[in-house]
Amino acid sequence: MLVFSMALLTSCFEDDIELDLNDQGLNVVTLERVATNLTAEANGNEYTFDVKIKVVGPTVMDLTNDVSVTFSVDDASTAVDGVHYRINNNPLTLTADNNYLGLLSITLITVGNTPPLEGTPEFDDWDAPLLFLSIAATGDEMVTGSGKGANFTLNFTAPNPYKGIYDTEMRYFHPTAGGSHPTFDPFDPNDPYGGVRFEQKELIAVTGRKCETGFAVWGTTDLCWITVNPDNSIKFEVGDTWNYDVKTGDPTDAGHVPYFDPADGAIYMYYYYTGSGGDRIFWEIFTPTF
Repeated sequence: MLVFSMALLTSCFEDDIELDLNDQGLNVVTLERVATNLTAEANGNEYTFDVKIKVVGPTVMDLTNDVSVTFSVDDASTAVDGVHYRINNNPLTLTADNNYLGLLSITLITVGNTPPLEGTPEFDDWDAPLLFLSIAATGDEMVTGSGKGANFTLNFTAPNPYKGIYDTEMRYFHPTAGGSHPTFDPFDPNDPYGGVRFEQKELIAVTGRKCETGFAVWGTTDLCWITVNPDNSIKFEVGDTWNYDVKTGDPTDAGHVPYFDPADGAIYMYYYYTGSGGDRIFWEIFTPTF
């Protein structure tokens, strides 16, 4: 009973401490996102990113003093100051006039930081540099640094020769909604569902070989990724927002496989998915404008 009473007393004492701390109304300085990816093409240029920082807490509206925020690099970081990055405003000041909002400015240095290309043994062993920052705050006793800190992944990408604006020509063959279809006899390849569609798409570099763009005719809502392999074959991925299983190729013609043509820089895409009534088949040609 004595041990139980002492444990109960200790528990109540700890609860009282937590209540006292809550009553103090401490506010914290924190970044808008605890973990952030900073991505830059390693082409010799420097790229500066502004990361939002703010004071949050129960009494932030009552603060009047300026808050000085200082960042220190944790030992777990693999990124090296002056080699991979530079912090441009350490420390920085948050003020009441600006609602205790600010921007942490980080510059990525790409000279000497080009990663290996996909498809090489070096790429499998390469890891993006990591920057872990601790946050300290002074200037107001009601403000403290966030205990969570800030984590940055410095995603250097190799220069991507496939990125840019392309003219696209698409044939979308639907088995039941109109137009011709490869399973029909006769089949007219120039009479796809909705007609031959011409537009422009931008391939945005993700890595040295991988690009992001809009998927099929739903590019405003769904994304896909095209990776040109070392042998000029294509790896094709579609975002999780698309509910069907998209496969490469043409189920009616084994000769239709996606590939990159180094002679003219064109990308030939063949892919399909199965819906009610049969396979929706796509032939799409990307012709570079650059």
